[in-house]
Parts: sequence; structure tokens; C-alpha cells
Amino acid sequence: MQQHLFKTLFLLFLIPIYLFGVEPVFNETPKDNLNENVKIEEKQESIKSVDDRLTEQLNIAKDVLKNINDEIYILDEFKNKDYDTRINYLQNRISINQREDNTLAIKRDEIELLQLKGQKIYDNTLKELIEAKKSFKDRNYFISVLDNNIQFIEKNSFNNYKSLYEQERNSENKISKELIDNYIKLANQNIQHLFTLKYLKENIDLYRKPNFFIDNLNYKYLISLIDSNSFISPISKFCSYHFKVTIGEVTVVLLILLFFKLFVTKFISLVILILNKIFITRKKQDDEEEEDQAILEYIEDSIKRPFVIGLYTLSIHISLYILIKDVILLNKVIPWINTLYMGLFSWAIYSLLSNSISNFAEQLVEKYPNVRREMIVFILRIIKVFFILLVILFLFTQLGIDIKAIAASLGVGGIAIALASKDTLANFFGSLNIMSDNSFSQGDWIVANDVEGTVVDIRMRTTRIRTFDNAMITIPNSELANTHIKNYSKRRIGRRIKMTLNITYESSIEDIYNLKKDIYEMLSNHSGIASEKTITEKRTRKFEAIKREDLHGVKRNLMVYIDEYGASSINILIYCFTRSPSWEDWLLIKEDVIIKINKLVEKNNCDFAYPTQTLFMKND
Repeated sequence: MQQHLFKTLFLLFLIPIYLFGVEPVFNETPKDNLNENVKIEEKQESIKSVDDRLTEQLNIAKDVLKNINDEIYILDEFKNKDYDTRINYLQNRISINQREDNTLAIKRDEIELLQLKGQKIYDNTLKELIEAKKSFKDRNYFISVLDNNIQFIEKNSFNNYKSLYEQERNSENKISKELIDNYIKLANQNIQHLFTLKYLKENIDLYRKPNFFIDNLNYKYLISLIDSNSFISPISKFCSYHFKVTIGEVTVVLLILLFFKLFVTKFISLVILILNKIFITRKKQDDEEEEDQAILEYIEDSIKRPFVIGLYTLSIHISLYILIKDVILLNKVIPWINTLYMGLFSWAIYSLLSNSISNFAEQLVEKYPNVRREMIVFILRIIKVFFILLVILFLFTQLGIDIKAIAASLGVGGIAIALASKDTLANFFGSLNIMSDNSFSQGDWIVANDVEGTVVDIRMRTTRIRTFDNAMITIPNSELANTHIKNYSKRRIGRRIKMTLNITYESSIEDIYNLKKDIYEMLSNHSGIASEKTITEKRTRKFEAIKREDLHGVKRNLMVYIDEYGASSINILIYCFTRSPSWEDWLLIKEDVIIKINKLVEKNNCDFAYPTQTLFMKND
């Protein structure tokens, strides 16, 4: 409610200004708690002597220095929001007077605006000095802060309004008097601020204790220490003149490179030790410890190479500041190094993301065996591609490359790009068809046209197959999506055993029949053969169009019959399926079945037939 009331009163106060151009009168700018502003000189008759003014300025500067030492420089009346409120008001009043063409009033408010901005920057500078003193910044930092404020005051000089001041100083106009007062305030403020800032710059040691390790123990100190040596000094001057580099600079650069070389060897182990402290904070079970160890391993694998290269890049970065004196050349090189930092950081994030997803996917596959591994890999690759594209666009932006121009050129050449990437898009959508149809997966044994082998990898554009003679074949996904595929791995139970047993005609039919029954009984009770006894499957719902066994790849047919009269034998057909779809298991089971059949043949007084031919000779 108070906010609405304040807004209403403020609008009612501004309406007469817009309608009649009435200029509101504000009280003069209040003084701060340090009494830094020199008392306003009313006329030339009240001008103080030079010595008195210098003494007063010096006293104010000493008071400011004391407050910095005591760290109590806090403004009560002029806080940032107070400055901003007054500055916004003056800017609005200048806009109104511009519409009313009140030139003199505009100049008056511009002078006051300069005074407020200068006072705000000056106050923030003193606060910054106190903060720098608390955080133990080096001497150069204090000098830089003071120089920035001094340059601002000198740049925004009040001398631009001197001619106007001389012109209006004898005028009795109210606005002219306010202009003169504002000019005198600005002049006194700038003189006092310049005096105080220069005094603070010349007496830094009075409010900041010098520190050898912070101020002097740096590369510039080491360079000067080496180059000042009586033996090295002539050589350094010679190298500096002819090669623009000194012996001290080269020595410091080599020391920096050596330091980073030694530091890099210990850095990764230090990081891993810290991560170990973070992750393994309590005594855990064996499986939890193994999981933590796996996390630490893939984190180390992800960050090791990017961080090592980043540290070497940092050493080169520091060395460039020492060796290159040309500021223009340095400004051209540094953006590329910054871009390299971003690239290395993106590499580390990308590796962490990739390994984290892979680790999670591995646990997911172990927990849920029906989850398709290649689908997770395919989605992961799409995420990687989008991440890489975003990083490339960001790096282009850092290098100052116009992304809009690139996008426009792609729009103009979109047709040509679409035609050129037709096959690539076809292969990409072919991979989507393969994933959605689930026609084969990684590790499946398939036959596609004249290619037979194990599926190694399903990529975004191609599928790689390892043949049984250990050759790698790469097939475009668009071709695989449009061809018939025979998949031997899409079966849960059942690998066929089919054979014909040839028994001689000399064997009695009763023995052959008993042999057939014994073989059937043996196969029915065999642990490696799929049958009604060893394999049970859920009943198929009546409304389903196919058998569940055919859908899942379950074959348990077991048939042993006296099949036919052969040319030289009576043939028994043996037709069954192994429980394991593995080829090696199939061979072992088949071998065992053959051995047992041989014993059953001997048991039933039968003999194996072999191709024979009888010749009848006609005697004349």
C-alpha cells in the first residue's frame, strides 16, 4: 500500500513538470560523513589562501587514509541506491528540459550529474581499497584501482563548462546561480578527489603493509634479479636488443615449464585422492567399494588428458606474457588460447558425460537383460553429436566468427547440402528402422544377402559385421533396412539336430522298431535335448495370431520314425532340438547323442548299413 501511495504522489509531482516546465527545487547535495568536500566558495571575495586550501585538502586526505586503515569507510547518506535515484531523476529532468529547449537548465543538470557520478566512483574506489586490503591484494592492484579513478576524473573534466561559467557568473537568474554553484562544487570536488587519490597512491605503504612474497616474489622480480647479475647483464642487453628477449625471461620461462612438468605428474594423483576422500567416506560392502572404484577410474580416465593438456597450455600462456612484448600480437594470440581452454573444458565434460552414461547403461543392462544395448549406444551417440555441435558454435562465437553469416550461407546452399547428404540421411533413417524393428542386435549371428557373421556395431550410418573368417564388413543401414535378414540368434531354445540312421536289411524289423523306441526314450530324457519333459512354455492365448514358441524362438519337436526303405538300408529319421542355441553346446550335445545311438544300435542287435551293390552274373 505504501508503494502504491509513493508512486501516486510521485506521478502527481511530475505532472506539473511535464505540463508547465516547472523546475523542482531540491536541497543541495548532502555532505558525506568524512567531510571530504571543500566548503563552497560563495564568491571571489571569500577565496581562501593557497596554503589554507592545501592544508585543508591534506587533512581530508589524511582522514580518508585513517578511515581506510580503520576499515570503517561506510557511507550513511550516499549509498548506491541513493546515487542511482538522484542520477535517474537528473536524467529525466534533462530529457524534459531538452523537449522544452531549456539549454541553460540542461547544462546545470549535466554538471550536477557529473558531480554525482564522480562522487559515486570515488566512494566505490575507497570501498574497493578496503576490500583489497582485507584480501591482501598486491601493490599493483591498489595502483591500478587508484589510476582508474584518476583517469576518470581527468577525462570528465569540469573545464568543458568553464566558458559557460564565465558567461553566467554575474547573472542574477536563478538557474544561472544554480549552474554556478554546481560548477564550483564540481571543481572543488574534482580538485579534492585528485589530491586525495594521488596522496593515497604515493602513500600506499601507510595503509597497506608491504609484503615481499606478494609484491616482489613474482616472475618480473626473478627476471630483474637474473638480468642484474654482473655476468649475465651484458648478454641480456645483447639478446634484448637483437632478439627482443633477455636471459632472465628465457630462464623464467624454462623454470615455469619445468615446474608445470613436475606438477602435472602429481596433479592427477592429488585429484584422485581428493575424490577418494569424497566418495569413500565410510566403510562399505564389497560391491559398493567396487562401484566406487569404478567411478573413480572413469573419472580419472575422463579428466586426465584434458587437465594435463590444460596445465601445459597454462604454462605456455604464462610464457607468452613474458616473451611477447607486442600488445597487438598478444591480443591476437590470447583469444585462441582461451578458446583452447574452453575446448579442453568441453572435452572433460564430454568425457565425464559419456563415461557416466556408459557406466549407468552397463548397470542397467546387467539389471535388466532385455534392455537393448545398441539402443542406448545409439541415443548416446546422438547426444554426443548435439553436444559437439553446441561446443563448436560456442567456440566460433569466442573467436568472433559470425554464426548468423554461417547460418545464412547454409540456408542459401541448403538445396545443394540436402542433395549431397541424401545417402547419409537415408542411412540415418535406415538405422532408426533397424532400431525400431529390432530385426537384429549387437552380437547376433545374421545372414544378409551374401554376408554372414556376427553384428559388431550398429552406427548412425552403417552396421559393421564380423564374418566367421574374422573379416570386418561394413554395410550401409539403408541397404540393411531394405533387404531380408536371417537371424540365427533370435531364438531362445532350440538348435536343430537332424540325421538319418541307416540300418541293414539283415536286421529284423522287430529289432529296428525297438531301436527306434530306445532312441526316442533316450532323447526324451536327455538333459541337453528340448522336449515336452524338459521344456515347458506358457499356453498361447486364443486371440494371438502366432504361437508363443515361434515368437520367442522355442523349438522342442522330437521325432524318431522308421522313415523309408533305402537302396541298401532301412532308414530311421531322427529330428530334435538342443536346449542351448550355442553352436559349441550344440556340437557337444550332438556328439553325446551319436555315441549313445551307437550303443543302442549294438544293444538291439542291429548293424549300420553302408552303400553296397550286388552283381548277378548270367551263365550261358
